[in-house]
Parts: sequence; structure tokens; C-alpha cells
Amino acid sequence: MSAFVTLFTVPIVAILSVFLWMTIQAIVTGVRDIVKHRNEIELKQTMVDRGMSADEIERVCRATPGRPEKRC
Repeated sequence: MSAFVTLFTVPIVAILSVFLWMTIQAIVTGVRDIVKHRNEIELKQTMVDRGMSADEIERVCRATPGRPEKRC
């Protein structure tokens, strides 16, 4: 029985570790995206509160580095 447990323990632990890592990575990525989005919204709201025009806000958003499809 002991050989059976040790024979399958390593692959089971490896598979569970991979799934745990993938789960943690998905959670961290989701939280990071939510925080980034919240920060962008707060920036836009601050610019609106300061009285900046839509053209000025758009110019600031385009100057911000990041993925082209997800800028502001």
C-alpha cells in the first residue's frame, strides 16, 4: 500500500499545484485589472471635476502608456 501511495503522490501533487497556481494567477490578474480600471475612472472623474474638456481628457488618455485597445 505504501508503494501505491508514493507512486501516485508526486503526479497528484504536481497536478494540484498547477491548478492552484492557475487559480491564484487568475485571481491576481482579475484584481489587478479591477484596480487599474478603478484608477482610470477616478482619474477621469478628477479631470471632469477640474473642468477639463472632453478633448483634453481624451488627449491625456491617449498619452497614457498601455495596451492600445484598453486605453482609458
